[in-house]
Amino acid sequence: MQLLLPVTYNSTQTFSSFVESEGLAGLVVKELKQAIDSDDFTAHYLAGQHGVGCTHLLNAACHYADEIGKSSILLPLEQVLAAEPGLIDGLDSVDVVCIDNIHLVADNHEWQTALFNLFNALLQNKATVIFAGHETPANLALSLPDLASRLQWCTLYQLPELTEALKIEALIQHAHLMEFEVTEEVAKFMINRLPRNMIFLMQALDTMAKQSIARKRVVTVPFVKDVLGI
Repeated sequence: MQLLLPVTYNSTQTFSSFVESEGLAGLVVKELKQAIDSDDFTAHYLAGQHGVGCTHLLNAACHYADEIGKSSILLPLEQVLAAEPGLIDGLDSVDVVCIDNIHLVADNHEWQTALFNLFNALLQNKATVIFAGHETPANLALSLPDLASRLQWCTLYQLPELTEALKIEALIQHAHLMEFEVTEEVAKFMINRLPRNMIFLMQALDTMAKQSIARKRVVTVPFVKDVLGI
């Protein structure tokens, strides 16, 4: 059961749709699944720059928890930091808590304190907590040493940027999940003509999916040029 704050879950961001870099060889997905399956406290930290898949994995963790009958919550800090930290009161009863963009609390002592208290409560309740941020715990420069210490307890995974071949694979796979098809030729064209950030590429893919349905057109290179103006 997913517990909802004002957060939109991405239905295509599952473990099965995650394209993992060759160096990780499926390790991250395997270990996150094992953590969620466990009845013991587990803490993990995903470090990587915008677009490498950290948010995808947090969404996937929530979906997986839902599949096995555990409660979950995705807390994207960029959406909630303007609110009082009391917003997260009660999350200690959730089985799987995923906190995105933890680096954003570096200058917010109140939120750091709230997250420290939440971490301790989840530890006592034998829950799973997964953080994601652009920096590793050692480089966050938090004002609350206790939170910094807790984050360094986490199993750390550093996600590298995907190679061009894996970005092509990811575009083809996500298009299929969105119920339309993208050929390797189209995916290569997108990689070569658009910014290579996966967030941007996925947004472009979403635009093409909508236009393909609206125009009842197969997605080809000329179609991509027309829709995206390139």
